[in-house]
Amino acid sequence: TFSFVTTLGQGDVWAFAIICVFSGAALGADMTLLPAMFSQRLKTLQCGGGQAFGLWNFCTKLTLAVAAISVLPALDYAGFSTQNVNPPQALFVLTFSYAVIPCILKIFALAVLYWTPIEETQYA
Repeated sequence: TFSFVTTLGQGDVWAFAIICVFSGAALGADMTLLPAMFSQRLKTLQCGGGQAFGLWNFCTKLTLAVAAISVLPALDYAGFSTQNVNPPQALFVLTFSYAVIPCILKIFALAVLYWTPIEETQYA
């Protein structure tokens, strides 16, 4: 649903709000399912809880660092400024990095998840 942000123009506040509501609901599922799947996978691999917690936090911080290292210089190169009116190419880079790249990464993650074998277990 968040990919619809690319179709918005200046002042489309209500449309953006609707997109954010639906994206927020999907994000809630994302924030719940990923740790649960990670936990189940670690149970299968018999890893320690401390190692798992450290790995999860490391991956979370690493993704934020990679995003900042890659997106902020690209925005600067495109001429994006928080103080002035931005040129069209700066707004395009902002939109692309804010909406398109995350959707592409999510599709890639879904493809990896689809092709990753997950063992079914019986729960008591």
